[in-house]
Amino acid sequence: MIVKVTLLFALVLLAALCMRRAAAATRHALLAAAQIAALALPLLPSFVTVPASEEVLNVGRASARPLVVGTERRAEARPTFTHLWFAGFLIVSATKLASLVRAIRVVGRAKDGFSDEIEQPMTLGAHILLPSGARYWSEERLKAVLLHERAHAERRDSLLGLAGELACAVYWFHPLAWLVERRARLERERACDDAVLAAGVAPCDYASAIVDVARATRTMAMPMAAPSQLETRIAAILNPGIARKGSRAAAIAVLVLAPALAALEADIPRPRFGEPDLRNDSPPQSERLPSVAVADVEATGPDAVFITFLLDAAARPPRDSIDYVPERARWALTKVRDGLLVEPLLEELQDRDWRVRAYAAWALGYSGDTRATAPLVAMLRDRRWRIRAMAAHALANLGDPAAEPAMLSAVDDEAWQVRTPVASYLGGRGTHRATLEALRTDRHIMVRIAAEEALR
Repeated sequence: MIVKVTLLFALVLLAALCMRRAAAATRHALLAAAQIAALALPLLPSFVTVPASEEVLNVGRASARPLVVGTERRAEARPTFTHLWFAGFLIVSATKLASLVRAIRVVGRAKDGFSDEIEQPMTLGAHILLPSGARYWSEERLKAVLLHERAHAERRDSLLGLAGELACAVYWFHPLAWLVERRARLERERACDDAVLAAGVAPCDYASAIVDVARATRTMAMPMAAPSQLETRIAAILNPGIARKGSRAAAIAVLVLAPALAALEADIPRPRFGEPDLRNDSPPQSERLPSVAVADVEATGPDAVFITFLLDAAARPPRDSIDYVPERARWALTKVRDGLLVEPLLEELQDRDWRVRAYAAWALGYSGDTRATAPLVAMLRDRRWRIRAMAAHALANLGDPAAEPAMLSAVDDEAWQVRTPVASYLGGRGTHRATLEALRTDRHIMVRIAAEEALR
């Protein structure tokens, strides 16, 4: 989402830069639309098939030795980005809300449109307020100022400014959000300047009025003549080659851009270096076998402990829509023959249906029986990355030293779902620390986390 917002802000700033000779109202519409779009962007649907964290859980929900251990402790030990964001949001929001409340109170205490509490004209909603000294202004200056402030009211700039300040609060950490707000504030004033000129006020007279207002000002709330903007605005007022009539087409284009960014099929911040799950060629649902009913199964015979584990896994409800652990467990229990389960599952590893092989591999990972090692190692060479991932997960759970050469060979697998259990396996073995150190810089965060845990 941060990358998408960055792209949105960067595009509109570049567009505003390229539209120097366009009307200020057009540039302001563009920038204001970008701020509104940035606020809407997190609320729009992002069509990503499966988040990374869900896929990790889907590979091994009921693992007796989870692939990622201790991430909860790390999350509690240091503030998360969410906590930091919320703290910044509260601080910026409180500051801007306090300014708004002060402005509302000033308007409420004003008499006949004049106030002793301000030094500059200001507009809040439909309310135009002038400093008390404005009673002594010339008719020409008063007319120019009122035309400018009425333009603010007609354009609903108070509401648009509030949206911009909210965008700054939401994206307080993002320098482009503040840059867009600063530029939007300037273009807002210039658009009102254009409205004054369109009403027939001579450019030289209006420029003089702005300079006079600024000269009498020490502080300002909603500035008509902020010193930091003064030179730019006067140059624009006196430039006859600048367009004065605005268009909202650019704003409409930006508002269309926001849902287009949100609908990107791949979540931009996620890694893009060949990870197969980003290609959507094999979503979690493709692995699912039809649900089966399980008759009464007794945990007896040589595989009683294994059967008990699967009975417990089959009895619990799924935690989400892609939690297939209960279904896998129920499927495996249908293979029990006279207290035996490992041998029937080994036979299922030869099935022509890759989904059957994946279910059998998952179950064998909890059997504790090293007879499964050799066929699982062979599955690490399967062309389907989900088969390889399930085999690597099962081998990590078994922890058989005989699988070490094959697991080392899988350290460069294109799928992070394979590399993650490889890191866990090597950590359990306590060997190949150099390989684990290399995995700490893996392109995928889940592999890096697993490597960090393995090195502890």
